[in-house]
Amino acid sequence: MAVEMVQLLKKTGGAAMSKSVCVIGAGVGGLTAAAYLAKEGCKVTVIEKSTTVGGSAGWYFRNGRKFPTGATIAFGLEEHGLLKTVLDDLYIDLPAADLLHPMDIILPQEKVSVYKSTELWEEELKRAFHERSGNVLKFWRALQRIGDDVQAVTESRVSLPIRRLYELGNLPQHALKHPASVLRLARYALLSVEDLMKKYGLQSYQPLRQLLDAQLLDAVQTDVTKAALLPSSFALTIYRRGSFAIQDGLGRLAKALASRVKELGGEVVKVSPVENLTYDISRKQWNVTSRKRTSSFDYIVNNSGISFGPGTSYGADDEFSWGAFRVDAILSNEVRRGSLEGVEFPFAYQIVPHFDFSSLVKNTHGPVYATFHSTQDMKGNLVEGEVTMTVSLHTHPNIWSTYSEEKYKELKERLKEEILNEIDRVIPVRKNLLFAETGTPLTYERYIGKTAVGGFPLTVKNAVLKPKSVRSSLPQLYIVGEQVFPGPGTLSSTLSGYYAARSIMKER
Repeated sequence: MAVEMVQLLKKTGGAAMSKSVCVIGAGVGGLTAAAYLAKEGCKVTVIEKSTTVGGSAGWYFRNGRKFPTGATIAFGLEEHGLLKTVLDDLYIDLPAADLLHPMDIILPQEKVSVYKSTELWEEELKRAFHERSGNVLKFWRALQRIGDDVQAVTESRVSLPIRRLYELGNLPQHALKHPASVLRLARYALLSVEDLMKKYGLQSYQPLRQLLDAQLLDAVQTDVTKAALLPSSFALTIYRRGSFAIQDGLGRLAKALASRVKELGGEVVKVSPVENLTYDISRKQWNVTSRKRTSSFDYIVNNSGISFGPGTSYGADDEFSWGAFRVDAILSNEVRRGSLEGVEFPFAYQIVPHFDFSSLVKNTHGPVYATFHSTQDMKGNLVEGEVTMTVSLHTHPNIWSTYSEEKYKELKERLKEEILNEIDRVIPVRKNLLFAETGTPLTYERYIGKTAVGGFPLTVKNAVLKPKSVRSSLPQLYIVGEQVFPGPGTLSSTLSGYYAARSIMKER
């Protein structure tokens, strides 16, 4: 990718020096675009509403402690991995540890541990799904092969939908070298995960279905009936391709990208929400008004997920996105004497609820996703004797604004108690609880300006037939992050930032 950018600069005689870019939102997608563009000579300004960078891969402070905004585990940092390649392009080195056992999935009748080792993983599948182990292994090996094909195509840097020749990346060369792989992907392109389950007679096998639904809702925002097979195959196998704990937390990725932008001559302006965005047709420039900056720019990259008018974001589209209900908690280190003893942090549990709690059933959807980390104070120092726990569940974003203030507070408290009860079935959190606070989609709206998080469900329509481009319908305005191709997640957002930067460099 770095070579491609240098070639672009040579072809245009270094004209990028005169071009200015405003990136709205300092998530990893926007920061990646900013870093690439600053590296190639553009004048880059990143404007962020929050006090910190990172977006869903960032952090914030509560009760004197540091909590991750969302994502906690990094993917793609293995040698030649997708994220590693981007960071190498930008000369960023992130200390990270390979997680060999990053997660346990708690089903109603079984626990399934996710291991990086293929041997350990297949033994776990045979143990947990012993009634149908033969077919389950065949299914998962097929899923792995498809996921390998998807990764190879992603490495070619193809960007969907293809509207310009350069958006093919190196796909033509890849197709010539690996025709069988590309044909296999074409054959599976319109299938769902459930379709592959049917091939192995597993569509009615409830234990496997519960595991897949739990994993898919977190990764692609929908279940086996609607999840597109191609992106889902990659998502379901990504933990085993390489799960990494970045030193000091995933927020360090965003900090490193922001630092690189500044080193390359760009600026990152925080606590500066954008108030107005208009296009001057005569000057062919965008006018941006924010709390701390008012200026005109040649290009806009919107990473905020917020609409500033028609065409400026996909968030205004009539398309469903989930919201999140979360619990931030501090536990006594005594909690590590049980199931967490000897486990490397961060460590995650996906817990399929028993569904005997009416509040959970009515107001949330899918598994309880709990992650455990070492506790840090507001200066980033480790706090001895404590463990940080962050919990999130999917919820409909619009229902929370329908409650009265009294009902809202009462429901938040009830949900918190029921969620802690669910986790307590696995780990004794209650007796070790020092602090717990909840957040709803209305909390997200107050701090980041939107109630929905996680992007759009990766159905066949959204992922294959009508993927959302980084190029908007407006002149010189690009959209990056969870709303666009390749989809939800830190890795996908990073790639979208590269795709947008490539488009600007090609079309300026």
